[in-house]
This record gives sequence, structure tokens and C-alpha cells, in this order.
Amino acid sequence: MWDVTGLGMAISASSELLTTGQVKSLAITVVLVFGIMFALFLSVKVGLIAIVPNIFPIIINFGIMGWFGIELSMVTSLIASIAIGLAVDDTIHYLVRYNREFKTDLDEKRAIRDTLTHVGKPITFTTITICVGFSVLLFSSFKPTAIFGVMMVITSLSALIGDLIVLPSLIQHVEVVTLWDLLRLKLGKEPPEGIPLFKGLSHTQVHYIIMAGSLLEMDAGKILFHKGEPSDSMYAIVSGTLDVLDPDIDDTSDRELGGHKLINQIKTGDVLGEMGFLRSVPRSATVIATQPVELLKINWKMIKRLQWLYPPTAQRFLFNLMTLICDRLENLTERFSEIKVFDDSTGLYNRENFLKILDSEMKRARRYHTDLALGFIRFNFDGNRPDLNDLAKEGILRDLGQAFAKMTRDCDTLGRFDHQTFALLMPHSSTADARLLCNRLRGLFEEKCGEAQGRMPLKLTFGLADFVKETDESGSDLLTRATALLENAEEI
Repeated sequence: MWDVTGLGMAISASSELLTTGQVKSLAITVVLVFGIMFALFLSVKVGLIAIVPNIFPIIINFGIMGWFGIELSMVTSLIASIAIGLAVDDTIHYLVRYNREFKTDLDEKRAIRDTLTHVGKPITFTTITICVGFSVLLFSSFKPTAIFGVMMVITSLSALIGDLIVLPSLIQHVEVVTLWDLLRLKLGKEPPEGIPLFKGLSHTQVHYIIMAGSLLEMDAGKILFHKGEPSDSMYAIVSGTLDVLDPDIDDTSDRELGGHKLINQIKTGDVLGEMGFLRSVPRSATVIATQPVELLKINWKMIKRLQWLYPPTAQRFLFNLMTLICDRLENLTERFSEIKVFDDSTGLYNRENFLKILDSEMKRARRYHTDLALGFIRFNFDGNRPDLNDLAKEGILRDLGQAFAKMTRDCDTLGRFDHQTFALLMPHSSTADARLLCNRLRGLFEEKCGEAQGRMPLKLTFGLADFVKETDESGSDLLTRATALLENAEEI
């Protein structure tokens, strides 16, 4: 066994260690810089661009060393590590400030100008101070120290050029603002507050959904989808408005938007197309942008992937979706209730529509100076019949309502005012004329009681009032007087 030793072998081994150590340290540094920038801005492009101004001074350093034949030694190997440390610090300051400026109005040129104004000065002053400090080493009689001082000055100035010239030039070609930031800017608030679909989700959970989706832009007048088209996605409205239309002609081959009915208007923060997203059925309406619109598209494949990777997030998302659909069904039910004309049980006009007819008849009576009478018919059930349930009571009122309706004139309006009260509006009738009709209704009621062999557990009360043009300014005035007369009337 034998080994070669000597000064030459020691120098060779140390040179190899310096070279491999320099390569490893720089590689690890580049990876760490990319990781830090990616964590800050959640963008691969920003991470790659941030590496360039940090590598730039190192390239200049080794380029000058190779050009002038400066050897890589224990002293010169420190230059690259110090330079990248200075450059990373300045890069982070610059990008964070640029990100904040750009998010205010999305103006790249103004953001770069303001960033250079606020961050460029301290970066420049810091670099000049470092250069002045290391320039003292130029006066050293020890050559390696003087070389170290010169290279540090050059490398520091190169790092300054990289941060103030190279980085701004590259940053114009990439969006530093993340999709989360863009949603918050467009919505005017955090996405969980502005979009009900994200309610109760944390920043991280919403980020999972947003990053899996895609942001679409549409000009005003563009159609998002047509009625009858296949559907597999839903949309969250980030900005703008859309109209939901029902075309008169259900012909999907005709892409021209002709006659249509406006169903709804979708605004910022609303969700659209959730039924097609869940059921994969043809679109039930046509949607067109009335303003420039930005939409976050979410499809079913993405949600399945989210369910596999992040089950709690997917569970909360689907719960919010179910809540949203329930709210819309409730709203739809309320709208149907508002547009209903007749009472479900008796088939008579309901209270809301009776009041509308009352206002209309009062205006007509005032205009043409005609008579108008309003009567209340109250049914009081006998409390001695505990076996009579609500269903049976409704059946009695339904039979009486239908019988009374046949006794009235075509111009009269009979409606159900409340649970046990009917309202009768009689145009072209005075109180005396109305009393005649009420007597006929009383006779019909007594006849019904006779048919029931006296067992109908019900008593009847009438209250009649005339329309007085001088004092009755609205329907409430006439209703008040008729109600007062009803309360003072005797039961029969």
C-alpha cells in the first residue's frame, strides 16, 4: 500500500473541495431563493424571475475573475455568498413593494415608478455604503485582501444593477398579483365575504379552490352560454353583471339572440350555473354579459380532485353550495307566493290581490263619481267542538266561499281577507244595495246550516261600509271603517 502526498496533492484536494462546495452552496441558495419567492407570491414565474437578479452579480463576479485570471481561493470563494445575500434582501424588498403598489390599480408602469422611488433610494444608499466600506481594503498591501475588496465593490454594484434595472425589466412580463389578490381587488373585500360559495373557508382553503379554477374575461354583449347547451361547470362572478334570459325560440342551432324574457340579473359575488354543474343537464337559460365581466370557472373534475386531496375543504364547499341552492329555492317560493292571485284553500282572491283590486276600484269610483261598498263577512267557529280540526274548518270555509261566489255579481270581488274573514267589494252599490246582497248570503248560510241539520258549528257576522270620496283617501281608510263596523255587529 502506498499514497501520494505532498504540497501539490494538498493544494489539489483543497481546490476540489472549494469548487464542489461553491457549486453546492450556490445551487442550494438558488433553490432556497426560489422557494422563498414562491411562498411569498404563490407563483412559479415570480420565483424564476427573482433568481435572475440574484445570479446576475455572481455571473459578473466569476466572469471578471476568469477574464483577469483571478484564482478561486478561500478568500474569493466568499464573494459569491456575500453578493447573493445582498441581492436577495434587495429583491424581496422590491417585489413586496411592487406587489403592494400594483394591487392598488393594476397599473404596471406606475407601480414600477413608485417602487423605484420608495425602495430604489434605500437600496442605492445601502449599496454605496457597502462599496465604500469594502473599498478600504483596496489600500491593503496583502494582495488577496485587496482583490477581495475590489471584487466586493464590483459585485455589490452588479447586484444593484440587477435589482434596479434587470428585475424591473423582467417583472413587466409576469403578474405578481395572485388570483386571490385579484379577486379581493375586484370584489372590494375578501373572497369568503364577497362570494357566498366561499363562506366559512379559510384563506388557505379558498386558495385551493381558486388555484384549481380558472379566471375568464368577457366583454359586454358576449353570451356565456345558450339555453340547451351541455353543462359541466359553474361560475362565480368576480366583477360585472350578466342577464339570465329565456329565449322565445328554443332552437340551439340559432345563435342569434332574438326575443326573450328577462329571468334574473347576476351581479358581483353571485354564483351562476350550479344546477348544470351538479346534474350535468342542458342549460335552462341563456346568459349574456351586460358589462365587462370576470368569472371564476369551477368544474366538477376539479371538485373531485379537491375532495381527494383536501376532504374538509371539499366538504365545506359542497355544504355552502347546498346552502346556496336552498336559499334560492326559498327565494323562489317567496316569489311564487307574491305572484299568487288566489287563496289555495277557498279559491277566492287572496288578501294582497284583493287590496290591489280595492285601490283600483276606489280610483275608478272617484273618477266616475260612482258608489262603492265594502263588506266583511266573519265566520266564528263554536269553541264547544274540540273534535273539529283545522282541516275540517277549512273544508267548511271552502264550501261556503264557493257558494257565496256563485251568489255575487260578475263585477263584485270576493276574497279571503284573513283566516276566518271574507271581504266583498261591490262596485256601483250603496250600503243599501250591499245589504240586500248580504241578506241573500245570510239566507244561503242559513240554508247550509239547515242542510247540516243545525250542526254547523259556525256563526256569521257582517260589516258594511260605503266609500266616501271626501274622507277616504286610500283603501286603508275604507278598510278601517268596515272593520270597526264588523267588530260592533251582532253574530247570527
